[in-house]
Amino acid sequence: MKTLNMQQLCSFAQDDQKIEGKFALLTVNDSAMLHKFRVIGCRIMLLVFSGSMEAEVNGKNVVMERCDFLDILEGTSFSLSSGSPDLDFYCVLTSREFIVEVLQNIVPGPKDYFSLLLVNPVLRLSANATAKLFKQLRLVDDVLSDLGHNYRTEMVRTYFKGFALELGNLLIREQHLPVLDKQTLAVKDTLMANFMDLVWKNFRERREVSFYAKELCVSTKHLARVVKSCTGKTPHEVIDAEVLGLAIQLLKNEEILVQQVADILHFTDQAAFSKFFKKYIKMSPSEYRRNID
Repeated sequence: MKTLNMQQLCSFAQDDQKIEGKFALLTVNDSAMLHKFRVIGCRIMLLVFSGSMEAEVNGKNVVMERCDFLDILEGTSFSLSSGSPDLDFYCVLTSREFIVEVLQNIVPGPKDYFSLLLVNPVLRLSANATAKLFKQLRLVDDVLSDLGHNYRTEMVRTYFKGFALELGNLLIREQHLPVLDKQTLAVKDTLMANFMDLVWKNFRERREVSFYAKELCVSTKHLARVVKSCTGKTPHEVIDAEVLGLAIQLLKNEEILVQQVADILHFTDQAAFSKFFKKYIKMSPSEYRRNID
């Protein structure tokens, strides 16, 4: 299965489904495209309104049913495996930059939301919450489809902001979590978000925790404490998980040699990559490839 980023996938989407390079809204009619390609490098929000579906998130199978909401960050891969005949969903593909631009200084949602996504990206909503969010996305869909609208992009931004604020409000209410100050993130959350942003940008080349601590202007011990409290993992484990996830995606493409995978991930040689891979998967990259269904 070919892996695409948002810009590449957008090239397959219709003009009335996207703002080029920034935002796309897919529906169940695009299931074939989501079956065909694996997506990575964008923020993905998928709301199931009816039916059920199976997806692959970072190489793991995820089952989603009516009223489930999937929210995955830029460093996570996604592809659709299967769906029931009555499946109906909206799938937003965008970037953190676009969301920050749209929301400006507002950070809607419960405290530690990003940390929650790292642990479990699928959230179960009530039927009422699902209907409200679906209504918001329908507004986005309607204005996207109107290519002649003089303020199409501005309206998409406005309606998507409404969706994000409605989502944040519903998550706080339904999960009974404390309200996050709408202007600022907690220091811990900011550090965690910045750490993950750095990891997604640099994990192929840099895997030493000291590099990330220096870039974030904190000590390695402080970074380790914050990451552990947010994710239950050490910074090394978080970085290695990203490396492993990409390695698995690349190994599923039989046109790429194992040595090339090692080179892409900046291991010193194939032996070093095999040692890393075997530590987590308990088999060599070549053995893993032979066992792929």
